[in-house]
Amino acid sequence: MTILYMRQLYIFLYTLFFSFLITGCAYKVLNADKFLEEEKMAKAKARIDKAYDKNNSDPTTHYMLAKYFSHPIWNLEAIDSAHYHINVATDSFPNLNIKKKETLAKKDFDSLAIVNLGKRIDSLAFEKADSIYTEESFNHYLKDYRYLLFEEEATKLRNQIAYDNAIAQNTPQAVSEFFKKYPNATQAQKARDVFETLYYEKKTKLQRLNDYIEYVEERPQTEFAEDAVFQILNIMSAGADKSDYQKFISQYSNFEAADLALSILNGLNYSENSSEILTHKKDSLYYLFDLKKEELLPFYFSEIMPDSCFIIQRPFVLTGNEDSIFAYLKNGEKLSDKNIVAIKDFNNGFFEIEDATNRNWIEHYSNKDQLNYESLDFQKLDDFHFAKKVNSGWQLTSVMNEDILKKPVDSIWIEGELFFLKKGNDLGIASRTEFKKISKSDFKNFSYLYDDYEWINDEYLRLYSNEFETILNKEAEVIFPVERAEVIKFKDYWIKNKEGNIIILDANLNSFFENSFQDFKEKDGVLALKKDRGWAVFQNGLQSYPQFEYDSIRIFNSWLTYATKDSAQYLLFQSGRKVQLAEKEQFKLLMNYNIELSPESNNIRFVELINEKAYTRLFNGFGRKIKEGQDLDNNVLTDHLVQIQKGKEKILIDSAANTIAVGKVNAFGAYHNGLIPFLRDKKFGAVSVDSLKVIPPHSQSKLEVYVKDSLYIFKEEGLFGISNQNGETVLNPDFEAIEYLNDSVAIVQEEGEIGIINIFQNEYLLDEIDIWKKVEFENQAFYIVRQSTGYGVLNQKAEKIIPFIFNELNPYNSKGELFWIAERRLSEINYIVIAYFDKEGKVLFKEGLNFDDYLETACD
Repeated sequence: MTILYMRQLYIFLYTLFFSFLITGCAYKVLNADKFLEEEKMAKAKARIDKAYDKNNSDPTTHYMLAKYFSHPIWNLEAIDSAHYHINVATDSFPNLNIKKKETLAKKDFDSLAIVNLGKRIDSLAFEKADSIYTEESFNHYLKDYRYLLFEEEATKLRNQIAYDNAIAQNTPQAVSEFFKKYPNATQAQKARDVFETLYYEKKTKLQRLNDYIEYVEERPQTEFAEDAVFQILNIMSAGADKSDYQKFISQYSNFEAADLALSILNGLNYSENSSEILTHKKDSLYYLFDLKKEELLPFYFSEIMPDSCFIIQRPFVLTGNEDSIFAYLKNGEKLSDKNIVAIKDFNNGFFEIEDATNRNWIEHYSNKDQLNYESLDFQKLDDFHFAKKVNSGWQLTSVMNEDILKKPVDSIWIEGELFFLKKGNDLGIASRTEFKKISKSDFKNFSYLYDDYEWINDEYLRLYSNEFETILNKEAEVIFPVERAEVIKFKDYWIKNKEGNIIILDANLNSFFENSFQDFKEKDGVLALKKDRGWAVFQNGLQSYPQFEYDSIRIFNSWLTYATKDSAQYLLFQSGRKVQLAEKEQFKLLMNYNIELSPESNNIRFVELINEKAYTRLFNGFGRKIKEGQDLDNNVLTDHLVQIQKGKEKILIDSAANTIAVGKVNAFGAYHNGLIPFLRDKKFGAVSVDSLKVIPPHSQSKLEVYVKDSLYIFKEEGLFGISNQNGETVLNPDFEAIEYLNDSVAIVQEEGEIGIINIFQNEYLLDEIDIWKKVEFENQAFYIVRQSTGYGVLNQKAEKIIPFIFNELNPYNSKGELFWIAERRLSEINYIVIAYFDKEGKVLFKEGLNFDDYLETACD
């Protein structure tokens, strides 16, 4: 027990001694404060170092080190060391026992003293950061210091410096890094905006189409996406057609540029869809009636310039006087603010305007801001491209004013789908697709290789360059490259003649035959080829290798060719039949010169062979003999009917050698309106060509068709009546004239009086007609009729659809719709009523005007 007690006592005394020692050191180190106040820095440091060497964990020592390093004499250079030591003092002070804390408190050292010194060091740290004034200096303060008395100010200064530095670098990376590092900075949104600007500028710096497309795909919600889509539309418009605009609209439907593209497409039929307007003046104002809407428009003008009379057909309304003229759309919207000298409609929603300053503009009906261009002159090429004149020539441009050519040319025009560009005497040819651009600066420089051109069947273009030729198709694709050769296109094959060697090529430019030929002839699809002094004929396509058996060839048409072989003569028919001419026999193609048969002239296929003894053989177009005999006189009446006369006998046969049972006739007449008239015993009958029905003779003059294959107008004792196919009278011949109205009603004149009669009942439906006029519209007929009470209109059923009360009545066809414009004058009160009716006689508009107002819009 004694040993244990002695050991415990020893430990207690040692601890007590050590505590007194520490307390003594703490008191002494705190005394260094007086040296710091006197700026005796060496003595202060010596006192502090001595204490530190004895106990480097004592908070009082670190506290005094913090005071030492934060002394003004060091000019903030050691403030980070002061910060370190005050943190150690702060962290270690709570570990002291209560008695020691009470002892140190008597020397004014406690946790509050440590906090106050820490706050002063914090202030000095901010002062140092502010003096350095860099992002790093403020970040060091904000990251490493404890109290952050100036956190808000340091953060604002740090953010501003970082923002300014990022903006100064002017790269999207730098700006992006800023708002990623400091997302809560007040400058973050500005940085994001600057980033978008810089990113957009960098992404689209080369103004390439794909770059704009990629930008929109990456960042469709940004403010620059709208501009990018607009640039896509601009670049895409070069070489574009309707499908390109449709694709653009579908792809970018959420952007404003899609609306612009849609307005361009809608404008393609703008003029066609624009209503025609009837105008009248009342009470010093001009009112407009829309024929398409069939209504009076809700706006009016004090001055107006109709196209002619009171009709406005153009897709705009000109108003004003000689000094100031403006154009309005037919919805009342002003087309242009320019004072117009001249205006031209391009029929696709665009208008060329020459203003009072003699400047020329293109403007669009739907968008006056983005579709508004100026140039010396304009030419419309197609719905999507213009030529505009600049000082150095003509530039090719899209309707979005996207220039296409690297250099202007002397002239530009379009034929079919191909564009022609001329510089001096040289030509360049391009298709629309060749105008496609990959960037704004992708201007086209075409080769001007040719000096002349011609179209081949509107499908191919032959281009000349000195003695060389080339053939392009409508898409400007090369079919035959430049070569010193003559190339000729026929229906389904080509013939190429190069230095006297002739080859035949199919539509795919493959040779039909292995051999070449020495000469050829072609007409109406019949081809003759020469090889080794012999000719072969193809009349039904190039099917097999020919036999070169003929000495000479003459192609007359698609169905008949003349050939000789060893002094023998042959007629070769398209059917494959071959007819040999007898010795001294000659042939003649029979024709018909009746102008009414002109459309059928190519179908008249008869050939006559006759020898020196006047013996005749008659063949049809298939090479079949249909008649032969001595002293025959053949006369073609239609494409399948022939009159054959021998002596006084006359017969009618068809192309298959069938005789038409007409009986004995004195003469056949010329085909007219479906009939071949014939005369027998001084009476006329007829053969209906389509039905071959024979109408017996019963008229003093040639029969006229009233209803095809049914009723005919005949003449008896100088007056006209109507008969049927059997020659039986349907309407007695009591009339000086008969005109068709419908199948059962006719307009007739009897004893000088005009009326409308039912031909089957022989009853007048309307009489006392002064004059009448037939108006045909599509498949309908109308009749303007005047009686003593005025003009009115009947339809083809002889129904009265407009009463006979008007002084003047005229039809008007407005874009495929028929209207009636009528006037009734009440001269006794200086008043006139104008009325508009639809096709069926429904009143659309009626207005009473004083006569002076009416004269302002009436025609002379």
